[in-house]
Amino acid sequence: MLPSTDNLLQRLVTTTLLSMVVCLAPRLGIAAQAAKPETSASTCTFATESNVVDLFSAWNLALASLDPARVTSMYWPDAVLLPTVSNVPRTNSAAIQDYFEHFLQRFPRGEITERVVHIGCNVAMDMGLYVFSVMDANGRASSVSARYTFVYTLKNGIWKIQHHHSSAMPEPAATAQDTHGKTAKPTSDDEPSKPRQESSALSSTDASSRPAPPSSPKAPATIRLASASRTANSWLSPEQRRKVGRDSVGLKICAAERSTARTVEISAPSPFAEANEAAVSWARAARWSVSGEPTPQEPVCAQVVVRFTDAGL
Repeated sequence: MLPSTDNLLQRLVTTTLLSMVVCLAPRLGIAAQAAKPETSASTCTFATESNVVDLFSAWNLALASLDPARVTSMYWPDAVLLPTVSNVPRTNSAAIQDYFEHFLQRFPRGEITERVVHIGCNVAMDMGLYVFSVMDANGRASSVSARYTFVYTLKNGIWKIQHHHSSAMPEPAATAQDTHGKTAKPTSDDEPSKPRQESSALSSTDASSRPAPPSSPKAPATIRLASASRTANSWLSPEQRRKVGRDSVGLKICAAERSTARTVEISAPSPFAEANEAAVSWARAARWSVSGEPTPQEPVCAQVVVRFTDAGL
């Protein structure tokens, strides 16, 4: 039996409408559900606070190498640097290296005094206060207190700096402040004075009953180079000096007690084994002074950079 004219007309209209939907769907942003691929969840890696500490130490050792290219390599090519002593934002590797070519002439060395770390998916933020030790052209040393923010991101399994902001402290460090952050008000002769303490001698019983004054906070232990009878270069032969050139080695010097031997660990090795061995030999032969009371549970450590001079020197 042949289909009726009405059925043929209905099929024709339906086919035409479907064709219009297929043609207009891309323009209207409509896609078939089956054609839309599902986005897989990105893999997250979370750094530890120890990782963040190591990242700053590596950056600090790069500063000590006085090599602008080495410092710049710690930043991603699209990183943003808002530096301490420049008004110009640095938004690419060339601009970042240009800044360090000038800044490294001051022999900078950073030390963090207060730190807050936040960890996220493939990102780590290190924020707080640090002090930079610098030196002018006449060899006079000074220090600059500043606020800092480092934002590290993970790409292809490598952590580098995505953003670095550093700015000098806005207030004088010597301003006396109370616990509410207000400047302490000095006393004057017009203010009523407190009653004076009786000058008569107290008995031993009275003295013992008085509460002991609060003890001052324990000073942190430190370790510093006291003296070295030989230079690091002296541990190399003339041929080895020519090979090593002006390379540097980062060392970690630790002491568990004031009287025990110091431990030496390579934290930033040189590609030349001779340089690493000479740096360790120099550190073990040097004398290191320790203040405070380090313990095996809380040893005191210092990061040291050993630099070698040009060949023939």
